[in-house]
Amino acid sequence: MPGIEEKTSSFSYTVKTLKTINQAVEDITASLKEVGFGVLGTLNFKEILQKKGLDYKDEYRLLEVCNPSAAKQALESNPEIGLLLPCTIAIYQKNDENFISLAKPTALLSNIPDSRLDKFGQEMEQKLVSAIQKVK
Repeated sequence: MPGIEEKTSSFSYTVKTLKTINQAVEDITASLKEVGFGVLGTLNFKEILQKKGLDYKDEYRLLEVCNPSAAKQALESNPEIGLLLPCTIAIYQKNDENFISLAKPTALLSNIPDSRLDKFGQEMEQKLVSAIQKVK
């Protein structure tokens, strides 16, 4: 689709979307469900900051997403992995454009010196990226 951009860094995978913030949240929630992830919670940073008396003009939602069986497996492997859970997807506005951005599990897990986690992180990241690709 014309106008859709993707950006991958060592830490994140980000795509521009032509959808509204609310529609993107709704669509990514459904797409995540198809790949075994659920949304545990959504933080609305614009609303949170405004309640604290801070002006933040753009929409910014942070979705906390989890695959329960993967989380169980990761925690059994190394309880400290819980410090990196749940996975996060941000849906936000910047310069009047909307984006969907994933904190890459491979980048987060690279902080734990356990090569067994490499494949695990790649599998989770592939599922999350595919869910984003489907709705961008």
